Amino acid sequence: MASQRVQNNTGESKQSAASSLLRNARLAFQYLATELENLSGDIILRLSLTTKSVIFTTSSFATLSQRAASRPELQHIQQIGEGLQGAIFEQVGQALVMKKEKPGNENVASNLRHEYSLHSRVVAAFDRYAMSVGSEVLVPRLFGIILPSDTAFWQVNLHKFPEGYRSCTAVIQMGRILPLPKVIRRALVTQLYPYKDAVVDLEMTRSILHSPPNKHCLARTYLGRKDGYLTQEKFTLRNIPLYLKSMERFGLDTQSLAASMGKAYAIMHWGACINGDDIEFVLGSSAVRTQEQRLQHRAVHLFLLDFGQCEAVDLSGDVAAVYQAFKGAMVTGDNQLFIPHCKKSAQLFGAFRKALS
Repeated sequence: MASQRVQNNTGESKQSAASSLLRNARLAFQYLATELENLSGDIILRLSLTTKSVIFTTSSFATLSQRAASRPELQHIQQIGEGLQGAIFEQVGQALVMKKEKPGNENVASNLRHEYSLHSRVVAAFDRYAMSVGSEVLVPRLFGIILPSDTAFWQVNLHKFPEGYRSCTAVIQMGRILPLPKVIRRALVTQLYPYKDAVVDLEMTRSILHSPPNKHCLARTYLGRKDGYLTQEKFTLRNIPLYLKSMERFGLDTQSLAASMGKAYAIMHWGACINGDDIEFVLGSSAVRTQEQRLQHRAVHLFLLDFGQCEAVDLSGDVAAVYQAFKGAMVTGDNQLFIPHCKKSAQLFGAFRKALS
């Protein structure tokens, strides 16, 4: 199969997906999606689920976005995810997503204004320190926050939201994390879906891939849990968990993932001064335009997101209190799913700890 190393390039922007691709150009491998489709699912995942891979693929998302850019009637707002603070929406033709607050959440400490403030601190810290520490983790850029009092926005957009979400609540506008390309999504289904008698059902595979929610596929990197159970009834590609056993079976570079997470925590703790409670790491992709309009560069990245449950930490305070604030956030909740366990995966934890220190 043809593959090649990309020529060396450099970029100026520290956090944009395009410049990240350029910074890592010497390490990136390019693959045509049509080439990958001829391989077995496990090999596709081994080659593709790495921050060093770039896939050339046709993109229905890109085609629709180009059409909608000049046609307001096509710029629908549709839900693509949901979290504790609110639901995530895309607007066709726009290179951003909107996190819309649930009614009533504005009265709790972890409201969207709080999240926007901490997210801004994380972006600034990664802008300042990511390159110097060699972090390849990306944080979605912020474009602004819309408040209930911003009548100009609501007059134009409120009716575009799905029924049930047509109330004026705070909205964070941020950069879009594109889903993993279809060739990867298909491989994830064939490798992780619990088929009857372990025989891949092509009709079932097509049905799963064509389901609209499954097109919004990001993969959570659970280095802290050896294995998990995916049922047919609850199987979804949206935020699909990649457990350590599966990642090892596919031959993914878990050492690099662990080190990347460690560096990300270090920047959050000492650069942004937040504890990192309940944050998420996901594998997704970004688009970089090419001269061939029918094809896109889809570069795979590890993204850091979801800062709604985080808290600020005063580094000038008592050393023991600062240490406990960071440690407490890392050993509770869903953080334990992402961080390698010191006893269960000593080598991975070592890579994480070395990058963190």
